[in-house]
Amino acid sequence: MRYWLLSLTLILCAPVLAELRLDKMDLSNITQTSILMVSGNNLSSDEVIVVVRADDSINPGYSDRANIERVIPKGAFELQIPFASLRTPSGKQLDLSALEQIIVFTGDAPRGFALSQARVETPKPLGKNVYAWDLGPEGSAIWPGFQPLTMTSGLLTGRGLNAIDRGARAQAVDALTVDGIRGIETAALPLPAGNWQITLWLRDAGEWEYLPHPLERRISANGTSVFTQRLSPTEWIDSVYLGRQNTEISPNSSSWNHYGERKSDRVTFNVTSDGSPVILKLSGDSTDAQFLSGILAVPQSNPLILSMLTRQRKAWWEKNWPIANWKKWPSGQPRLNTANQTSSAAPGTSAVVQFDFEQGNLKGAPMVMLRHPSLNGLAIPSIWHWSQWQLTRTHLSSTLLEANDDFLRHGLMPENHGVAMPRKMVVRVDVPEGTPPGIYQGELSVMLQGKTLNKTFSIDVINVALPDMEKPVGIYLEQPVHFGWFKEIAPLGQQAMLCDLTFLRKLGLTGISPPYPTPSNEEAQAEFDSLSNKLNEMGFNATMSYTSAKRLTQSLGTGGAANVISQIESQYKRRLQHTPYWSIADEPSNPGNLDMFKDMHRQFSMFAPSAKLAGHLNHDEDREYLSMFDLVLINDGFGIDKDEIQKTQEDDREVWLYNLPSPRAAAGFYLWQSDADGFLKWHGRMPTADPFDPTDGREYDVQFLYPSNDPCPEEPDINIALYDIMQGITDYRWILWLERQAPSNPDAKRLLTELHREVPTTWNAMLAVPSKQLETWRQKIIALTR
Repeated sequence: MRYWLLSLTLILCAPVLAELRLDKMDLSNITQTSILMVSGNNLSSDEVIVVVRADDSINPGYSDRANIERVIPKGAFELQIPFASLRTPSGKQLDLSALEQIIVFTGDAPRGFALSQARVETPKPLGKNVYAWDLGPEGSAIWPGFQPLTMTSGLLTGRGLNAIDRGARAQAVDALTVDGIRGIETAALPLPAGNWQITLWLRDAGEWEYLPHPLERRISANGTSVFTQRLSPTEWIDSVYLGRQNTEISPNSSSWNHYGERKSDRVTFNVTSDGSPVILKLSGDSTDAQFLSGILAVPQSNPLILSMLTRQRKAWWEKNWPIANWKKWPSGQPRLNTANQTSSAAPGTSAVVQFDFEQGNLKGAPMVMLRHPSLNGLAIPSIWHWSQWQLTRTHLSSTLLEANDDFLRHGLMPENHGVAMPRKMVVRVDVPEGTPPGIYQGELSVMLQGKTLNKTFSIDVINVALPDMEKPVGIYLEQPVHFGWFKEIAPLGQQAMLCDLTFLRKLGLTGISPPYPTPSNEEAQAEFDSLSNKLNEMGFNATMSYTSAKRLTQSLGTGGAANVISQIESQYKRRLQHTPYWSIADEPSNPGNLDMFKDMHRQFSMFAPSAKLAGHLNHDEDREYLSMFDLVLINDGFGIDKDEIQKTQEDDREVWLYNLPSPRAAAGFYLWQSDADGFLKWHGRMPTADPFDPTDGREYDVQFLYPSNDPCPEEPDINIALYDIMQGITDYRWILWLERQAPSNPDAKRLLTELHREVPTTWNAMLAVPSKQLETWRQKIIALTR
């Protein structure tokens, strides 16, 4: 024990290596299959960002070199980065034969963190008499021990052959499955005579909002069927797209078990070769059904090679997609508690009561009963959700996963088979307009095997009519993509979108950037008009079309797009109907951003002068473009302190905040204090490929409304951030009430002055305000109604 403590002390006191370098000589023998190995130890209590910089020219700028970030949790670490995956931010592959240097470094490394080694490894073959092919385009990443198989290898035939590489801008890629070739009709495997075990990896991981969706698939080997799939669209949605929806996360979880292994996406079979090539034939309903990412052939007498490969892949996943230390642990005892047993609400708003629930080690699925809050025989509608643990990235492009329970599910709870993790149970009470004041009593009951947990709660309905929220506060929204992939059920996407909009208005959201069609023809124009009318009827205060103007420009040119928008503006003006803001610029200062917004601004100003043009600005350098816009959406990268917002609002320019953390503050007290004109949060439905796999894209999945097989469920599964936005809007409405009382009520005037003094005027200071303080400020206002 003494020696261990001495060793630990030496490590903690040792100087931290600022960086590791490999120079041109170290990199002279790099091949497509080579791997960069980086190791070290994090004995600090902080997570540390390690950056790998790779240059294939002398002194390249940021956009011309590879810049890979990995977030390192506590403990020893080893990163394995395929050289073939080194790309610039725009996705351009580095020239491996011209590598000048690799630098591995950290930002502000805490004491106790050390980089120890960076080295190059070129893996050897998996074993004697083993044939392993990694399919993909020329130059794509190769799994260690495999050899590349491309469309020009001579082993593949197919009229629709197409090489796919999904790892162009990903931070960490599983070289075996990140790429592949689709449209394969036959693969001729040159295997010697003998009995072989063949494994095929079949899954194309997809990217952005697209996940390949073959319904029919057939594979044969030397004329014998080895794999058959036949699914309906709804069966595919249930089994594949929503296949990980119910995955239970626990402290025993690993990225390999949940996202890497995917046994159902590979097939293993035996075949006999007479010395001539083994012929695989692939067919199905599309070229996606003829996709392969990897092929492994081993003698049937040596099947352990597949097990060895599986262990290698498991180790890679767990090192490159680690899971941060858990922050919540079960007590093991069944319990149901709440910290806010009484909540106050005005008619026309919603109250949220959150319970902490533990099932302990009691088996089975809990049964939940909710007695709606009632008074004198009048019940207030209420609904409940339970939280499901999930893994998400710690930040946008991080490779460190962390557990959170922000995913709120509606419906039956799952069975427990061990010691259950603690869950949130969230009750939303929607107080209708005109509800008589008083204290309404409700109860949440959870029935377990041999035990029932009960907790009463109260809703204090206040005798006050809050002013309506006049500023637009809401989210960006798209139709659920999975319905649109199948002709038979495509109309469900439109139905789902309308149900989403109805639900968002129910929560009080007033602004929206909806999925406006691109009005490039009469049919699309009619759909555009129909959605505009619907949004107006629903009561959304202001809308923004995020994609229509840009997509029109791509299809018709800037002049053609300006003419179309001019016609829409004229038609809506005659009908006395508001048009949306037209987004033409998307973070123009970002590296590699090639938007044509300057030309769009010029053409639109000439031919559609009444169009209200919007731009998303996220950097101080974007200020030079302010004069081009009627509306700017700005975040903390641009500068959103109160004085900066006021400067930006000059020339009658609207300013909306967007994409800020702490959505309750951004939608409520800070929106009020800063005097910004609105707030939009990204994004209602933006899953990357598999909506329940956080590893399969350049960035994490962003979704406040989660996909389902029902386009219009009784209550959708949501992220708890939606309730934060809802609460922020209610905060703002209480402030509006306070402002109306202040001229005639000295106590209200005094409190208003106090809030002007206490609520921060800078965003960084607002972020430091505890969430409890937001509730305290609201309760101070409510106290004036007593």
